[in-house]
Amino acid sequence: MLASGFSWFRLFPAVDDNSILGFLPNVDPATTAVEAHVYVHVWLTVALLLGFAVLARMQLDRVRTRGGLEQYHTDDKPTALSLAEVIADGIRSIMGDMLSAKDVSYYFPFVAGLFLYILVSNLQGLFPGFLPPTDVIDTNLGMAIVVFVVFNAVGFYRDAVGYVRHLAGPVLFLAPLLFFIEVTSLFIRPVSLTIRLTANMFGDHQVFTIMSGLIPIILPAALLVLATLVSFLQAFVFSLLTVIYINLSLPHDEHEAH
Repeated sequence: MLASGFSWFRLFPAVDDNSILGFLPNVDPATTAVEAHVYVHVWLTVALLLGFAVLARMQLDRVRTRGGLEQYHTDDKPTALSLAEVIADGIRSIMGDMLSAKDVSYYFPFVAGLFLYILVSNLQGLFPGFLPPTDVIDTNLGMAIVVFVVFNAVGFYRDAVGYVRHLAGPVLFLAPLLFFIEVTSLFIRPVSLTIRLTANMFGDHQVFTIMSGLIPIILPAALLVLATLVSFLQAFVFSLLTVIYINLSLPHDEHEAH
């Protein structure tokens, strides 16, 4: 049941027959390609992240009331705030290797949001009766399109002329060919992001299903560790590539200065 495609949410009639999607614009519950339980798992991911954010913020406000140096000391026991600090420090450290301090602060919410959303979605597949939304290509394509819009918007906003010139390359007579190749590569990026995440999560799910049937106790326990690592790794890779694409879209002189 852990990886068989079963979802607890399918026990609700409105989810099982997709009628719960009736309130969404331009979505016909009878013909939609994405089953309703996928949307519910996405909503669950969002709810968990919002709850985590609210809890961490409440703990931060409580720590700030201490005053003095005590407000900068973390608690001895694990808390939502300490976990949020570890995640934030790790993501900022990775971004700081490629972006300036100003750009890190500017793009951190977007990158951190992507990482946490993908991570929590991936980890849902580790629990019985819960399916990861990230093994469905539609949800991953939506994230990849957002990344595509963001890194292109960065390039055009920071230096539109320089961004287009960069796509055309340094050699004038090769500019049409290089421009075509570079523009094609821009559109390949979201496709690559989508396929990589979907294939890895779907494949991980299928491997767990098959191997669980062969050796029902010991091997599945070991595969849970591997599945957890895969969940973290795929969230990390997606976020890291997003930072790289943003970095490549920045003006060339800013690259040299950094």
